[in-house]
Amino acid sequence: MQFVFNHTTLDPKNELDQALLAAYEPLGVVPGRAFDASRVAKIDGRRFREAAERTWKEEMAKVGNPKFGHYVSKLFQPKGETALEFLLFQSVIGPIGQPAQEAVYPAVATEDGKPMSANHDYVIRMAAGDLPPARAFWSFTLYDTKNGFFIPNDRKKYSVGENGGMQLRADGGIDIHIAVSKPDGVPEANWLPLNRGDYGIDVILRLYNPDLEKFRTWSPPKAVRAG
Repeated sequence: MQFVFNHTTLDPKNELDQALLAAYEPLGVVPGRAFDASRVAKIDGRRFREAAERTWKEEMAKVGNPKFGHYVSKLFQPKGETALEFLLFQSVIGPIGQPAQEAVYPAVATEDGKPMSANHDYVIRMAAGDLPPARAFWSFTLYDTKNGFFIPNDRKKYSVGENGGMQLRADGGIDIHIAVSKPDGVPEANWLPLNRGDYGIDVILRLYNPDLEKFRTWSPPKAVRAG
């Protein structure tokens, strides 16, 4: 945060900017200074972690909301143009991203509404008319929920889409499989390798140069448990 404060313009007339500065000053983080650990106020690490984990769970639970796919168009807007509720979610998933005019990142929820788990395999199906409305390209990327990292695999394959490789069905649709082993008959390009384990997984859909007019009425596909 010291680095961020030293490289960010904070408005002396902006109420939120000044509240942020006031919150960090007792922690020894002040713009234009070098961070001095000896001047940091003591904090209760246990309570701090509990609050952080509670907030993370509450915010991530929004991903299962059917309307969430359209909330993403409100993230990563210029300063002062993002509502606080979206700013909080943005800080949980990652503070850096492109505005909706450049890209949107809807999460893929499950058909039964339950969080995705590496204990199971999944399949995402789209008909030709349901493909993501992206003018540049789109892709589905698989992550480890807790760490937010790609899931290691021998093939070093972490996404399926127009940039990472894919194979459409004869009717123009596509089936994307998230599985430990590639299912028989499934094209290699449409397989997202998974390591079996008791941990959460997430699939993020990325649309670059999205058609926002179509996106308003388009819904991301659901992941269906396959095993």
